[in-house]
Amino acid sequence: MKGALSRKIVSKFTIFILLVLQGFVEPASDAANKGVYKVLNTNGVPCVIVQADIYLYLTYQTNDSEKDVVVHVPTSSTVDKTISSCDTSITTSGLSVSAQLLRINLDHMSGWTIDFAFTKDNTFKTESGKEFTLFQVNVTANFASDPKSFPDPKYPVQNYYLHIDPTDLSDIGGSIFADVGNSYYCPSEQKYAINDNDKYGPMAYIKFKLTTIQAYMTSATFGTKSTCPSDQSSTDLVPIIVGSALAGLIVLTLVVYLIYRTFLPEEVLNLVNPESHFDSDSAEGHDNDKHSTLEHF
Repeated sequence: MKGALSRKIVSKFTIFILLVLQGFVEPASDAANKGVYKVLNTNGVPCVIVQADIYLYLTYQTNDSEKDVVVHVPTSSTVDKTISSCDTSITTSGLSVSAQLLRINLDHMSGWTIDFAFTKDNTFKTESGKEFTLFQVNVTANFASDPKSFPDPKYPVQNYYLHIDPTDLSDIGGSIFADVGNSYYCPSEQKYAINDNDKYGPMAYIKFKLTTIQAYMTSATFGTKSTCPSDQSSTDLVPIIVGSALAGLIVLTLVVYLIYRTFLPEEVLNLVNPESHFDSDSAEGHDNDKHSTLEHF
């Protein structure tokens, strides 16, 4: 009866630990929305990997008004191998920037693309050669490809550009960066402006979730995670919570076991370890044997 009770206590405690830890595991529904996009070197090793759940928030003009639309990037979208590159030069805002470029072609959305450009150029306030940053995001939207979802567009194809100003780093460039060899890691939702100034064209934003990004890679796997500020506090608590939970489980199991042993009959304990207990008669007999031996001599 006592053994069954102790097993129930340990079982309930284990379930509680698992429920606590579930808060730090990606829900299956979220993970299913996470796309993985890779740019490969000629030797087949990735130089860029973007792994994220991505949404676009776009404003487009009709003939008599403006409309705001939200577009989820399908996880089945593919990398444009012709345009994407591990070593290219991008000219933007009068600058020629050495970069790595990832272009994503949105699945079942003909003419829709997203360009992500990364650089180590210290013009963008990176530590020269030691950090990479996402300095450019451009979107091409072919509204004419889906007239039901995007009725009456004034411009059938619309381009959205992130304006580059090295003296005034964008929110994206100032947020998505990491040491070369490390990966940028940010599971929480982060929304950035591609363009929030109508001086440079129609408004556009991009939202990332469950994000891991790395450029200038030399191996097929992500490097050490550089966690974004919004997730650092909760992420740093994970090892502490897991360690404390496991330590508590061990201590509780030991205490329950010791309590359980105190209720066991002496006969049962002798079966487990015969040398750990002996009665007074056996002790007395042992003393008599020693006395007889002495008398013999």
